[in-house]
Amino acid sequence: MALRRRCLRPLLFFGTLALIGTGIALEAAWASLPAATRIVLQKGSRYWPTDLYLRRGDTITLRNGDARLIHHAFIEADRFSFDAGDQSPGAETRLILATPGDFIMQCGIHPKMKLTLHVE
Repeated sequence: MALRRRCLRPLLFFGTLALIGTGIALEAAWASLPAATRIVLQKGSRYWPTDLYLRRGDTITLRNGDARLIHHAFIEADRFSFDAGDQSPGAETRLILATPGDFIMQCGIHPKMKLTLHVE
């Protein structure tokens, strides 16, 4: 049993180093990615998706996918605010996220509609 533990220790040590090195490489790769554009669909009195993880500089395109409903997306936060105004069916509005933090996007017409944005 003691021999088995001695054999596993180097594997655990070097395996941990490999994971740490991979994490550093992934972090560097993530930092070098260009800004992205994400589509958020407003349909059926919901945002799709309901949670979104983004980086500073990413763009959100809000698309009203309902055939008859009007939506009114907004964010009110201490460091950042946004108001898309009334969006008719099929309309799109773009938002560039430049401020890091967690934000809640709501619909002024449908209060149960919520989208959580996590911006790094």
